[in-house]
Amino acid sequence: MRKLWQRGKFHLSALMMLVPLPFLPDYFSPKPIFVPPEIRRDVAVGPFPVTLATYDEAPGRMPTGERMKEYRIHIRPADIDHVRGVFLRVGKPRSLRTAGALAFGNPYEREADVTVPDELAGTEELWVTMEDWSGGVHQASLPLGEIFGGKR
Repeated sequence: MRKLWQRGKFHLSALMMLVPLPFLPDYFSPKPIFVPPEIRRDVAVGPFPVTLATYDEAPGRMPTGERMKEYRIHIRPADIDHVRGVFLRVGKPRSLRTAGALAFGNPYEREADVTVPDELAGTEELWVTMEDWSGGVHQASLPLGEIFGGKR
C-alpha cells in the first residue's frame, strides 16, 4: 500500500505541473483577458489638445467613504515638454490651489483619481486645468455625463 501511495503521489504531482498549460497562451498574450468598454473624449485646453479616457464603470467607493473615478489624460507628444501639470476636478475651480486632482504617471498618459459627489444633479462639469512651464493656466470643461460612465 505504501509503495502504491508513493507512486501515486509522484504521478499526481506531475499532473499538477501540466494543469496550467492550457492557460499559458492567454497569460502571455498582449491583450488583457477582460477590459471594460472605454469612453474617450477630445478636449482643447487652451493650445493643448488632449484626450480624456475612462472605463465605462461606476465610480468606486474608497475606504474614506468618497466616490472616486479614474481618468487618463493623453497628451500629444509634441506638447509634453510644454505641460507642467494637469488637474481634474468636478466643478469649476476657484484658483490654481483648488484646481483638483493632479495627474501623475507617464508623460504620454497621465492618470488622475477625481472625487465625485454622492448626489449628482446632471449639470456637473468636469474641469481640466493645465499649467504650462511659462506659468500660463488653461482651462476647459465638458459635461460630466459625457465622460462619466457606469451607473450614477
